[in-house]
Amino acid sequence: PSYAFSATPGLRAAGLASPLPSPAASRGASFRRGGRAARVSMMAEDATESAKKVDDAKAALEEMMGGKSAAPAASLDTLGSDVSVPAPKKKQPSKPAAAVVPKPAPFADPNKTPPPSSFAKTVEQAYLSVQAAIDDGKKLIEVEFPPLPQSALDNSALGADVITDAQISHARQFARYFGDKKVAIVFPDIVERNRFMGDTSFGGKSAKMKEDKLYDTVSDNVRYSALGGGFKGSFIEQLWVKQEYIEDIQDEDDVFVIITASAQELPDVRKFCETAGDRPVILFNLKLQTLRGDFGLPAFPGKDLQYDWLGTAFPAYHVLPRAYTRTITRPPFLVNYSGCLFRTYPGKWQVLLEVPDTDRGGGRYEQVQLRDKRPALSELRELLADELQLDGLDDNEAGDKKLLGVDLATLRKGVVIKTWWEQDIEKTKSDEWRS
Repeated sequence: PSYAFSATPGLRAAGLASPLPSPAASRGASFRRGGRAARVSMMAEDATESAKKVDDAKAALEEMMGGKSAAPAASLDTLGSDVSVPAPKKKQPSKPAAAVVPKPAPFADPNKTPPPSSFAKTVEQAYLSVQAAIDDGKKLIEVEFPPLPQSALDNSALGADVITDAQISHARQFARYFGDKKVAIVFPDIVERNRFMGDTSFGGKSAKMKEDKLYDTVSDNVRYSALGGGFKGSFIEQLWVKQEYIEDIQDEDDVFVIITASAQELPDVRKFCETAGDRPVILFNLKLQTLRGDFGLPAFPGKDLQYDWLGTAFPAYHVLPRAYTRTITRPPFLVNYSGCLFRTYPGKWQVLLEVPDTDRGGGRYEQVQLRDKRPALSELRELLADELQLDGLDDNEAGDKKLLGVDLATLRKGVVIKTWWEQDIEKTKSDEWRS
């Protein structure tokens, strides 16, 4: 047997034994120890020879460079401990500096200002008009223009978030032109404000704050508030972590820009304006002509909101494109035409008709009338039709402009009905909304 078992009496009684190597096993262990020692000796000799080669190479390099260097060359034993390489410094992210925005050039003639050709130009014109209204002492000011191209707005697949993001982008660029004033962009509630700022959900700064899709701007004179104020963060975050409270109005605020408010939230906007005092409040792209139509319906504010307060909103900037279709008795039987109601304060209301552009192709707007007061929407349609002289195309063979005894103008136009706020002018305490 290769192993013999031997144990002390105590261990033998417990049934435990330790194996003792045989003489043959001892000779094998001595041979393995000798082999390891030989390999270690050979590795040491190789290391010494390698070190000598490195020293010889360094000496030859020094002779080629013109002599020995003042510092002795490091050996292999000390190379890893004495020579240190500084770790590369991490590049710290820098805060984007707020660029100084130059003021737009003033209107040459507000009554002849052409409609904007881009959204950047639209915001410039809106700022110039609002600033002129503020200089004239206006406190509640309306700004209205399409936030996206008309083709996009006509697309039923367009989501509300896309329109909201565009509104926010326009409002931010608009606020940046007030470089010497503090501007508060006011959301309808704190949830919308937190959603934009990126304070809820997964935390971190919102992508809209880092890179604006339309303008790519961040400004130090703009802050983001909400009607009624509220705490930053989600409801769960507010339970576990003390969050900062966002005031809706601060003493250092100079101008307020209300965005994305609905008809139900207009009473809160009214209270906000009362608290703001004499500081200007801009109703930015709220589509007031549409919101007014909901007044008086169940679960909506009453019409007295228009009579007592919203009628004081001064329309400083207004871009309202419209497309119409007219029926005639001659081929092609249908006539499509379009125009625009345009206003840049201190200019008057321009009635523009779209005509073909023979030079550049497409269409262009041509001014057909200039008005002191805002015309009704139904009146705008008839003003453009009169300019095209569409009534002259309705003569039938008898020449009496009647069909089956019924006046063609009545069949074509129907009953021209103005909106209730356009009819109830006498009930409205202020006529500013038409000025």
